[in-house]
Amino acid sequence: MKHRIIWNEIRGNWLLAVTTWLFMAISAFMFALTCLLFVSLLGSVDTLMEKAQTPDFLQIHAGGISETKLLWFAEENEQIRDYQTLNFLNLENSSLILDGYSLADSTQDNGVCVQSRSFDYLLDLENKRIQVSDGEIYVPVCYRKEYDLTVGENVQIGENSFILAGFLRDSQMNSMMASSKRFLVSESDYERLREAGSEEYLIEFLLWEGTDIKTFATEYMDAGLPSNGPAITKPLIRMMNALSDGLMILVILLVSVVLLLISMLCIRFTLLTQLEADRKEIGMLKAIGISKRDIRKLYNLKFLALSGLGAAAGLLLAVLTEGMISAHMQELYGASENGLPALFAAFAGVALTEGILLLSVRKTLKRTENISAVEALTGQCGMQKNKRRQFLSPQYLIVMLVIVLGIFMMILPQNLLSTISSAQFVTYMGIGGGEIRLDIRQTEDIAGKTAQVEKMLAGDGQVERFVALRTTLCQAVLPDGSHTSLQVEQGGHTTFPVTYAEGELPKEKNEIAISCLCADELGLSVGDGILLSLDENIEEYIVCGIYSDITNGGKTAKAAYLHDDGPLMWSVFYVSLKDSAVKDQWLSKYAKILSDGGINAKIVDIQEYVADTYGQTIQEIRTAVQVAVLAAALVMFVVVVLFTRLLVAKDRCDISLRKAIGFTGGDIKRLYFLEYLPVLLTGILTGILSGNLLGERLAGMFLKTLGATGFRFLIDYKIVCGWIPGIAVITVFCAILLGLSEIKNIRAYECCMGKE
Repeated sequence: MKHRIIWNEIRGNWLLAVTTWLFMAISAFMFALTCLLFVSLLGSVDTLMEKAQTPDFLQIHAGGISETKLLWFAEENEQIRDYQTLNFLNLENSSLILDGYSLADSTQDNGVCVQSRSFDYLLDLENKRIQVSDGEIYVPVCYRKEYDLTVGENVQIGENSFILAGFLRDSQMNSMMASSKRFLVSESDYERLREAGSEEYLIEFLLWEGTDIKTFATEYMDAGLPSNGPAITKPLIRMMNALSDGLMILVILLVSVVLLLISMLCIRFTLLTQLEADRKEIGMLKAIGISKRDIRKLYNLKFLALSGLGAAAGLLLAVLTEGMISAHMQELYGASENGLPALFAAFAGVALTEGILLLSVRKTLKRTENISAVEALTGQCGMQKNKRRQFLSPQYLIVMLVIVLGIFMMILPQNLLSTISSAQFVTYMGIGGGEIRLDIRQTEDIAGKTAQVEKMLAGDGQVERFVALRTTLCQAVLPDGSHTSLQVEQGGHTTFPVTYAEGELPKEKNEIAISCLCADELGLSVGDGILLSLDENIEEYIVCGIYSDITNGGKTAKAAYLHDDGPLMWSVFYVSLKDSAVKDQWLSKYAKILSDGGINAKIVDIQEYVADTYGQTIQEIRTAVQVAVLAAALVMFVVVVLFTRLLVAKDRCDISLRKAIGFTGGDIKRLYFLEYLPVLLTGILTGILSGNLLGERLAGMFLKTLGATGFRFLIDYKIVCGWIPGIAVITVFCAILLGLSEIKNIRAYECCMGKE
């Protein structure tokens, strides 16, 4: 009997039922999709790293090494499970041509290597270990889509030609955030290419479970082993792999939360509309003795049925679309082996979403207790006591909240997009905010060549300003007497500063700023002291700032001046050109000058670096922005239409009375528009403020878990303060017009007949 009543109720109010089901399905879909993508991303990354056997500790070294000394250290240290040294041949990007596409403009360090024998394997697209033959080459999978490559095409390295035999996944360097990319060739081909580039070593260790990587890194440095390059740990590799796609999931998650809040309000509107329409029926049920609890139970069963249908539809849609949305992620890392955990997480997300919505319904249904049987049966107008609603009354407060959330939903992904698209975003990653970056590494006499480049830039009339930053390896002495290695970059950090999460950049001789990873590992905060040992001299420095850094292993520091200069590991220049300079011509000129002068340097346009590193992520977030704007506008439109119709239904007697005393339909509509105007303006202003301020905090909290701290939005005010409010105004005004269309059907005589 109850099932028949519920079915008749749904069929009799099918529009409200479909609206409710739609919002429940959308909320379920968004949360299920977020859970599926997040668990799949972590699963894909972990699966790739497990099958490739990613090293726990990796030391990149340019220069000669002593295999005997390394082998002795590996045999004597009980924390080491396995050890190996791999060769990596850095190539000039201009010498690499992929089926006619030159990598001369690539911001990546590209090179060749051979397949590992022990661990750190390079895998094919089925995540199986690659066996490469002479004359063949495997290309990083990230280049397949970028250069539209297919198997069998030609790859040229200088004068040497190779057949593209397939694409490889590299658990270390798969992400575009990793600055290097490995191409795989056979051992004989590697020997043939050895003279075409500069060689460096990847000194890799697998450690036993439970080993403290920080302690191991200190022991490695204490042993005086090769360290002319960054040291990278497995957690940092995992973070770089997850960060780019993690940003897209962040947008979906935040939009999901906003949609859930909007859905709660929308379902409340539909329920209030239905309760208003069912006023007589509810009064009749009360008059014949049906209890309040039983009446609520009928409505609860109806919404429980709609919730079940919405949850099923949302979960099914999420499962169907997840593969399409995560196609890029699966290409980079492979299919996740977390299929069941991902489904369980999606089911849990759907259950939580529907539970929140049903609790909201339950709370709203308590309004049925306030409906008098006599009032409902005699047809008295429920709104007569409050003919004029005040600004921010409960009715309009709900509409304003929907507008605020809609604006928030539009602004948040847009701000994230404009931030990541900006060249300044690299300052959150530990890179200075200049136009051009020039690196001098993996070469002899780094100090002399740095001075030579510095002299050239100082005499260049096209250069507006530049700074040279020199990195030296120091030993940081800890309070317990132990010490750890620290890469300290010294120079004028005020010229092109990075973004600081805490404190400020170093200016005085005794000040030092440290990366977040260093601050966490060393237990330091702004104002603490740190002892640095360089050339057997120990000096105390005060921590003046903390910044995020994913370059060079993430464990870095910045100082204006070191009291003793040790041997340079590398040098970095940041350059800003005058307006009259043509950047492309300047880059080409300096690339030739440096090459002719025998200076092995990498020179890149930082804007191109951002495009190469975050290009796919930017495209994904741009799509998310378009979907979010469309969804927010649609939701605002539906909510305002429903609410306006609810107001007209409640004010029917009042509208009839106004018509009876001479008001026209247009006059009455203008009164409603005047009531909406302050609500709309307040909602837009609040939405803009919350989207910029609260949205920034939410995005910053998520990015901090991925290694980027001190996050600040870089706002495109033309879009945030122009286009988005304009879309909201047009949407709301169109919705109000549609919602008020019922006024023309209300007759002047209705107020005299006691009808609503």
